[in-house]
Amino acid sequence: MDGPIARLEETRGELAKAFLMRAFERSSLEEIERLPTARIVRELPDLIGEIAGAARSDTLPEPARHVDWAKRLAELSGREEGVDSQLIRDVSRLQSVMVTALHKQIRSLDPAETLHAVERLTEIFSAMQADAVEEVLRVRSRELEWLGTTDELTGLHNERYLQQELHNLSGMQRRYGHPFAVLVVDIDGLGRINDAYGSAAGDRALVDVATALGECIRAVDTPVRLGGDEFCVLLPNQTAVRAHALAERIAAAIESVHGPGGQALSVTVGVVSSPQHSTSADDLLALADSAMYRAKAAGERVGMGEEPEEEEQAEP
Repeated sequence: MDGPIARLEETRGELAKAFLMRAFERSSLEEIERLPTARIVRELPDLIGEIAGAARSDTLPEPARHVDWAKRLAELSGREEGVDSQLIRDVSRLQSVMVTALHKQIRSLDPAETLHAVERLTEIFSAMQADAVEEVLRVRSRELEWLGTTDELTGLHNERYLQQELHNLSGMQRRYGHPFAVLVVDIDGLGRINDAYGSAAGDRALVDVATALGECIRAVDTPVRLGGDEFCVLLPNQTAVRAHALAERIAAAIESVHGPGGQALSVTVGVVSSPQHSTSADDLLALADSAMYRAKAAGERVGMGEEPEEEEQAEP
């Protein structure tokens, strides 16, 4: 099999040009203009050589290598996103070019050996396509998961993610006794920015608020945008007292954010912790929200949640 494969490796520059010509034949003028032809001619021969070299082995390359080849082919075709659905077409095109070159050698080389080389290449490309498709599905799944748990404007987690993480922390608290705190952060003043300068200015202010919030907290803390002008922060392994101090820092940082006309924002934060205020994930958010509204009514920047009666604490 070394004879046919060796011939492929010797002519890999010509194979790269053949691949490019097939791309021209099946592409629109706009697609042809976007093709990085010089890069394809320069770099595709090395990729062809690697694939041809793998055909010498009796075993298939690892799936990770197939995916790497697929990503490199996607990049050579001018798609920055890496592996995507159009890649299968490019893999098939490269397979066709290499297999056609082998078929042309049947008369000049050992036919059985050449056909065996064709079978090995076909096997490699089939595995390459299968692994590339699997990678496409994994990437799309991760993207959908990210979109489903992320606020599009600020990049913070959304309420769906908050509920998941809140229940996880509650389970950890009941099992291992680790406390955690919940902050509900209400921003006042965004409406005035929207009214005076439009929603785009309000959106920029929200992004600035999210940035200020993220700079105040630890890497293990979870910042969340609940919607509108309300945010939340989950603080693992934090008591209410320590969370209160952090809430003051968060409020000060957000109040330093100004709108396009220099408008200052005001902040009110409600603070609760588990197990001090409740061990119920469903109750904690409501208790923090209530603490925030009581603080706002009292003209205070940070409000602590009310602790339950002793009888209520004793209930399972």
